Parts: sequence; C-alpha cells; structure tokens
Amino acid sequence: MTGRLTETGKLQKKFLPAMYFDSSVVIDYWMTEGMESPENDTQKLVRSGELLHLKVVRDILRSERKVNEVVEIRKKLVLGEPKTTPVVSPICLIELMEWQAEAGFRQIASEACSAQFVKKMGKKDIGDYVKKAIALRKDEIRQKKECGKAHPWSTGLESLIGVIWLNQSFAECHGLSGIFQVDVLNFDLTFKKTWIECSDYACLQLGVGDIMHILLAQHFGCKYIASFDSDFARAKDIIKDITGMDVLRSAREILDVL
Repeated sequence: MTGRLTETGKLQKKFLPAMYFDSSVVIDYWMTEGMESPENDTQKLVRSGELLHLKVVRDILRSERKVNEVVEIRKKLVLGEPKTTPVVSPICLIELMEWQAEAGFRQIASEACSAQFVKKMGKKDIGDYVKKAIALRKDEIRQKKECGKAHPWSTGLESLIGVIWLNQSFAECHGLSGIFQVDVLNFDLTFKKTWIECSDYACLQLGVGDIMHILLAQHFGCKYIASFDSDFARAKDIIKDITGMDVLRSAREILDVL
C-alpha cells in the first residue's frame, strides 16, 4: 500500500479509517528504510568488509526497542495488510526535506573534519554552508557550459548536493513506501477557526507546525494522529475533545492500531 492521493475534503470511505503521521514519525520511519527486509548476499558481503566498530555501533542502535518497533511498522505497511491507511501531508515532506539536509550535511562534515566541530554547528550555520555549496555548484555548471562541455555530474559538489537533497524517486519508492501522500485542497484557516480551536493548542505551547499537522489530519478525516513529539502527549485530551482524533504517542500504540 503506497501512493499519492488528491483529496477534495475528507478521504474517500475506502481509505478510512486513516492514521496521520506527523514529521517525527515520518523521520524515524525514513531512517529505518530497508530494515524491514532481511539482508541479501550482496549486502552481507559489503558488511563483512566494514570496520569492526561500525558493526558494533549498528548492533547497539538496532537493539533499541523503539527502532525495532518502527521497523515492525515498516514491515506491516510495506509487506503486510494494515487495518488503517497511513497518510502524510506536504508539510511532513517539507520537514523531512529540512531534516535530510541537516542530517546529510552533518554526516559528511563529520567524515571530512572532527565530530567536535560538527557538534558546534547550529541549523543556521548549516543553512549558510548549504547555500555556499549550492552557489559553488551553480558556478561549476556555468563554467562547464561556457567551455562547451557537458555538466560535471561526477564531482564532489554534485555528490554533496545529492546527499543534502531529498530524492523524490527514492522517497516515493523506498523511504515513504507504505504511506499515502495526500494533497491538500479546499483547506481554509480562518480567524474564526483560529480563535475557537487553535487558541487551545497555542496556550498548551504547541508550535504552529504541530497545530497545522492537527488541522490537516482533521481536514483529511483521520481517526488517528501519530506523533513521537511530547507536545502531543500534553495536548492529547484537548485534541480528542476538539477533533475526535485519538493521539498515538509511541511506535507500540501505532502497531496496536495497524
């Protein structure tokens, strides 16, 4: 089960009950891509030649219960037959893009220089570095064009941009496999709605991004909204009272519904 939907309000009956994944769930889901399937012989051969400490760290991380439960979610959605339809909005995709750019740059930077240097980087620092990399890549392409040569696709800058940018084909066929991406149409956010509903969320210190996830999940007609963000746990009862949606706060709660 996977794909894209264009909705005109609530999702069609055949896609209900639906479960909305916010970005905290989507990012963990993305990070476990491929772990739902056993390693093939080629992958095992590649692993056999890696540094020993990498295997130790990987085994430690995979032993975490939450990671294993997210992997089970992937198995259920990619290989099984879930009882609910998992959906994401374009906002989730935007936040995933932001996360990928930061995570990708940090990973490459940690390999290029010290981990201590990378640790000191803030999000705005990374944004500045990425901006510089984009400018350098544009200059690289322009210079090749002026020389009458083909685009220099196999360069360090090209590789860096490839890691930072979210690949649409990979996202739809692998990273977000098992989840429906739902277009947002006919959605209105009025001052009246803001005063009546959103003020409660705001007073509980939910950020505008979290509030938008709630509003879109409600707009889609979802029965559940899943988030690993502790802010949703604090607002669970109010979200239920206003929207009727149940808040799922852990991978185990998601699995129990799926």
